Amino acid sequence: MKKQFFALLLLLFCTSAIYASVEDILKNVERSARTWLELVDSGEYLESWKNSSDLLRGNRSESDWIKSITATRAPHGSVDARYIATAAQSKTWPDLPDGEYIILQFYITLSIKGLAMETVTLSKQSDGTWLVADYSLD
Repeated sequence: MKKQFFALLLLLFCTSAIYASVEDILKNVERSARTWLELVDSGEYLESWKNSSDLLRGNRSESDWIKSITATRAPHGSVDARYIATAAQSKTWPDLPDGEYIILQFYITLSIKGLAMETVTLSKQSDGTWLVADYSLD
């Protein structure tokens, strides 16, 4: 009976530790995404490009990024609110090499467009940080 109790206690401890670890990762990823999105929201498109992953910068030149993000964001107005909708993990993502990705989707309300869905894909860096690798607004 004592062995079963200790086994259950150990299982509970391990499950809690794993959950805490996943929760910490998601908090860090969301914080990283929101910090990057603040740059986009404030029109600091060059800074958003500089603060993205090598994957995003490798797929788009600085000038292409600024043209693309300006065309994507400017016509829809400013962000009034942003709420996280979903979070998912993947080893693959379209147009990116296999790796570790976390995809966050946000519901946002824009002053002109109204409700929209924003997708931010972050890639894990060699130092363990998460940086934006892809962005879209639907």
